[in-house]
Amino acid sequence: MDVTRQERTAPWRRAVGALQRLLLPAACLACGRPLGAGRQILGLCLPCRGRLRRPVAGCAVCGAPLEAGRLRPLADGFTCGRCRSLPPAYDRLWAAWSYEGPLPAVIGGLKYRRLDYLGGHLAEGMADALAEVVEVRAGSAAVGREPAPAGPEVGRRWDLVVPVPLHWRRRWLRGFNQAERIARPLARRLGIPFRSALRRRRPTRRQARLARAARLANPSGAFTAGRGEEVAKARVLLVDDVATTGATLDAAARALLEAGAAGVTAAVAARTPEHVP
Repeated sequence: MDVTRQERTAPWRRAVGALQRLLLPAACLACGRPLGAGRQILGLCLPCRGRLRRPVAGCAVCGAPLEAGRLRPLADGFTCGRCRSLPPAYDRLWAAWSYEGPLPAVIGGLKYRRLDYLGGHLAEGMADALAEVVEVRAGSAAVGREPAPAGPEVGRRWDLVVPVPLHWRRRWLRGFNQAERIARPLARRLGIPFRSALRRRRPTRRQARLARAARLANPSGAFTAGRGEEVAKARVLLVDDVATTGATLDAAARALLEAGAAGVTAAVAARTPEHVP
């Protein structure tokens, strides 16, 4: 497992952050209300946490929200027209939350305010949501039964956790990769090795600023992966913070498959709630 200088100093950063939160009054990232003592999940107050939403039912492959999913349950395994005509490189894209309400403030706190603890909180929520998905798909969920805790029983479905990388210039300017801040604690939670197996070989424009057609084409060919034992025949859990069209994850998954990965599942903290016809 990769051990970087950043990871070795993480306990000190966490200790300093905990001391700051103890001495200085913290505010909810979404509404600004003062937070009480103790661990505040996702940096949100209880009412704002109550506004978090799971993604609307959508395509069984790319996870794109579908209008029909708002009106009635979709058939098991239902896929959108785009995935039927041009399947993505990943076998499935799933998200823990919908990117609305208080979630943008949480993601922004991690990306732009360097609130490192949010990476671990997002990873916990993703792991628990994944445990629910795995349990339901396995047909083991029962009425009134608590979801299986996220851990090795869930994690053994994959061999590696790999974050979507930033281009080196953007990482240098930001100082870190937010996907890595989520992927490392997620790997620990699931008991899977973490690997920085991908490299972004060219910069891409920020997806949020592009029209839909440009978003789909923007990341194409942007990633490369080593052709060694690192990903060869591995089942990879590919991690990012937010997905909109899934184009970035598709391009990253394609690079992993070209390097010999046996399969790729994409996982994000949040999915934008846009409608895909």
